[in-house]
Amino acid sequence: MVVRAHYAAVRAIPVVQRFGDRKVGPQLGNIAHLILLFNWRLPLLTSRRQILAGFAGLPLALSGHALRAETGGAVFKSALASEPRKVVIIGAGLAGLQAALLLKQAGIDDIVVLEGSKRIGGRVFTADWLENAPEFGASQIGRSYARVLDLCNQFNLKLIPEDRNLLTMASHIRGQWVNAADWANSPVNKMVGEERSIQPALTGSQLMGRYNRLKDPVDWLDPAFADLDVSLEQLLKRHGHSAEALHLANLSSTGNDALSASCLSMMQEQARARIDARFGNIELGKEQRPYGFDNVRNGTGLALINNIEGGCERLPKAMASALGDIVRTGKTVGSIDMTGTRAVINCLDGSSFTADRVISAIPFTSLRKIAINPLPEGAQAEAISYLGYAHTTRAFGTIVEPFWDDGIDPSFYSDGLVKMFWALQRRNGDSHHRFMVVMTGAAASRIDQFAPDEALAMIEAEIARIRPSTRGKLRFSGIFGWQNVGLIGGCRHMFAPGQVTRFGNAMIEPFRQLHFAGEHTRRADFGMEAALESGERAAIEVMEKVA
Repeated sequence: MVVRAHYAAVRAIPVVQRFGDRKVGPQLGNIAHLILLFNWRLPLLTSRRQILAGFAGLPLALSGHALRAETGGAVFKSALASEPRKVVIIGAGLAGLQAALLLKQAGIDDIVVLEGSKRIGGRVFTADWLENAPEFGASQIGRSYARVLDLCNQFNLKLIPEDRNLLTMASHIRGQWVNAADWANSPVNKMVGEERSIQPALTGSQLMGRYNRLKDPVDWLDPAFADLDVSLEQLLKRHGHSAEALHLANLSSTGNDALSASCLSMMQEQARARIDARFGNIELGKEQRPYGFDNVRNGTGLALINNIEGGCERLPKAMASALGDIVRTGKTVGSIDMTGTRAVINCLDGSSFTADRVISAIPFTSLRKIAINPLPEGAQAEAISYLGYAHTTRAFGTIVEPFWDDGIDPSFYSDGLVKMFWALQRRNGDSHHRFMVVMTGAAASRIDQFAPDEALAMIEAEIARIRPSTRGKLRFSGIFGWQNVGLIGGCRHMFAPGQVTRFGNAMIEPFRQLHFAGEHTRRADFGMEAALESGERAAIEVMEKVA
């Protein structure tokens, strides 16, 4: 397959990366396939064969003049009652937009992108109408996020160091406060041995990391690591950890809890994060969050983690603007019929499209609501129906007046209603600190039962109850949870124990005329980069099929 050959071919390329004239990384050897040569610009490629040949020997997405466009509002138009197309792409998030851009670059212009909501961008969503303009979704751009960095360069989007650094974090466990510096020796800490050095909010991820044998971010799909496709609870019990470690790991797990997520999938993300940390000779460990993380800069180059000036949603908006009127909003797909030689895609507004190929670039939480005929079978059907999704709800606001004169660290982790309170460093020019309340798993599901105003009042009251010094010093601006968005249904995918082994590979294989993209179909990357990776893969699959 071209994609496999593409990744294999570039592993041996020695690379020194640059972003503009700023060096952003060292020579990477066998992980060069993840990184883009920013100073190497391809000529305009006008045929599908040239694109395929280029992808077979180059590490990442096409760059340069071919896709360059001025940013601005995307233009949309209403669909006709029935439209024949070569390719229909469902979903105008990063994956769908990336696929569309690459297909157009390959000379396949007869495309339409159908977005069910009234906005483009998927889970890249800047709340610029709220105080401090928080990011509801994706926000972090690592130094090795080559596809993201290249698109930002193409569309003249300025990258700035992430401004979400946390002030030090205390823990509120069983009704008692312990500062981070005191945790290891505190009587509140019931863990044993080496476990005691781990802060409560990091218990799950750090203990899991001890048993992570993955060396490469694609190792997770290798059957040799199937023994890691278990829950965090199973993994920790296997290695004899204390009951208290299991309890705190359950509260702090990257997934919804210590039972519902596969360690193997989360270890892939750890392996990918290690690459980003090493990319720029950053000491391992400095990327650990959320304790006073220092967003390291390498001279005048990129920070370890970056944002887009003006909000990360500027990226999908720029991509949509470059695509023009092929992007249609308000087009919720109700059915995909593939019983004939061409697929028929019907939208809930009565419009219909036919296509040689279809790319589903929406979460499986949405795809499983679409009537597909004939139905996928076997492992692929299981993936569409049962791939898990994680819950995260965040509340945002401003610290009107510092409250940490009570002797407790400004940020805190709690085993109660409010899971994490992040007090954020002041940005240049800001007169006040910002804050974010982060609730995951069951904590998010509990608060999501209430209307936004009720939820915010409950959160504020709980914070004031456990920490009276905050009373009257917090100004909440909003709350948001992706599981409440009907067309998305979760902040991210989350493989359940055993699911990587059962369908990790099979879930992305094309089914009849249908191809699969989206962050949940990633192979090697994470976050925004994973979404672009998947759109690239799906586009190449379609290029191989469309005459």
